[in-house]
Amino acid sequence: MNNYPHFCVVGHPNQGKSSIVSTLVENDSVQIGTESGTTQSNERFEFRINEQLLLALTDTPGFQRSRQVLAWLQQEEVSPAQRPDRVRAFLAEPGHTERFPDEVQLLEPIMAGAGILYITDAASEPTAADEAEMEILRWTGQPRMAVINPINPDSTHQQWQTTLNQFFQWVRTFNPMTATLPARQALLRAMAELTSEWTRPLTQLSQQLAERDQQRLEEVSRELANYWCEQVNRREPLSRLPPLLSDSPENYLQQRLDKAEAQLFHQLAKDWGHGHTQLALNSTWDLDSDNLMNTENWYLWGLKQKDLLLVSGAAGVAAGSLIDLGVGGSSFMLGAISGGLIGSTSGWWASKQLPGKRLGWIPLAGKKGYVGPVRHPNFPLVVMARALTFTQRLWLRPHAQRTHLTLQAQASDWPRQQQVKLLQWAKSLQQNKWKARHQQQLSEWISEQLRERLKAALHAEQKSSWRN
Repeated sequence: MNNYPHFCVVGHPNQGKSSIVSTLVENDSVQIGTESGTTQSNERFEFRINEQLLLALTDTPGFQRSRQVLAWLQQEEVSPAQRPDRVRAFLAEPGHTERFPDEVQLLEPIMAGAGILYITDAASEPTAADEAEMEILRWTGQPRMAVINPINPDSTHQQWQTTLNQFFQWVRTFNPMTATLPARQALLRAMAELTSEWTRPLTQLSQQLAERDQQRLEEVSRELANYWCEQVNRREPLSRLPPLLSDSPENYLQQRLDKAEAQLFHQLAKDWGHGHTQLALNSTWDLDSDNLMNTENWYLWGLKQKDLLLVSGAAGVAAGSLIDLGVGGSSFMLGAISGGLIGSTSGWWASKQLPGKRLGWIPLAGKKGYVGPVRHPNFPLVVMARALTFTQRLWLRPHAQRTHLTLQAQASDWPRQQQVKLLQWAKSLQQNKWKARHQQQLSEWISEQLRERLKAALHAEQKSSWRN
């Protein structure tokens, strides 16, 4: 056997084998399809942490002629100890590569030392072909586990459980479309018991996943803190305006804000194995050019006007003089869900303006050759709400999931003191009073927000996951 665990994922076509591979190795590039036969040849996928190979899975095309293969194996009466040699004889038989291409492909890596993950969706009663598949796998003599993929909630689990118990060392239920860390760790612990040679590496893998997530939490908290500060304090020199936007500096700033958010989201998705994930469009949030400056849409993510005034007052935000031109938005495949506020004589109290009122463009003085930062008090809340929500949803997203990722959260969900704290930090940042301790406090605050958000979701799954 290999120094690292290697498993072949086998079973009848269209049972969710590729979905389980995708989730276990954290790779959303694994091809998944609802039609039978999406996987047409063996494909190997590896899971690594810090460049160390910890697990390999080979996705197989599945059995096509299992009863014929079993009939060939049983043509000669052999003892149980001789059955693996009989399977090797099947693979060496001239013509079998052409006659049984799928079976030869999936059996070759198994007989070379791979363990077996046999997948069934238990959607119907076990058939003669299913039992033939399981018997062939038993003949290999390799470590083997059966995994029930509960695609259909009305499936015949109990009947399958009884049948599978006769052929496999372990039988577990695992839903690759909903599984987060606790469910994956539970499956890995069961896989670790199949053979003593894999007990230690798979147990360590389970532990390393938990350690990796803790390190990821610290890293992403610092990254989100830096991103928030950059967005809240972003201003762009007007000298860099493209010719096509020379009359629309507010549009230019919005594009720069959108681009920064898109880069953050894309990079996180790529780093976490979700390179193909897309955000869902919500057409009700799209704004035409006439409504681009409509701050009403910020209340989708921030606070309602009344609450915003209370929080702004609690934050001790004093009224100011004429602010710099500023507008912001973070559409990133959701359309422009947040407009901007251009000019106001009340600084942080700009939210007193009626939602939807366009305030017009204020000419810039010669010494102020830039656009931004956005001064509206809802803006820091909007930026943070979107960033935290995206991070949370991405963190909990199984890699087999192919639906668009949606963002559904608001700053109004936070306790009032948390809202006040963010506005106080934003004020310090934009008044050049930002210190290293503020940056550290912000990073710790983000870490705690994410930890609490994830804790509830992971705890719920942990209670339903099998544990040793």
